[in-house]
Amino acid sequence: AAHHDVRGLTLTGLHMTMAMRLCALFDSAGRDPVPDLARRYHSIEAACAVHGLVQTIKQVWPEPFMVNRPCCLAMTPDEVTLSALVRTALSANRQGFAQVIEGFVRADRHSALYEATIHAVALLPSP
Repeated sequence: AAHHDVRGLTLTGLHMTMAMRLCALFDSAGRDPVPDLARRYHSIEAACAVHGLVQTIKQVWPEPFMVNRPCCLAMTPDEVTLSALVRTALSANRQGFAQVIEGFVRADRHSALYEATIHAVALLPSP
């Protein structure tokens, strides 16, 4: 398998990967990640959209979503998949989005995941 590194991500991909990692840390600590995300993005709306995507992923992903620690440069296979979903969502490529998760996430769950991803990436700071 190819080595994937967060340094190769777009800014939006990096934001999403780190948000997933932070949400996992906050979840394990029993804390709400939205206030921290709102400070990072300077937007409560962006923070809520990102947290909404995290919640959607928790519902539709067929197994627990695996993340690395925020300080880790390497990406898990789930984080690599998320970065591909972010790329296709940024280019409004719904067919490409479905192809990334075809055979992994049930087809009846693609729409909810696509809509949550589109909403979150639209509100994140862009380069």
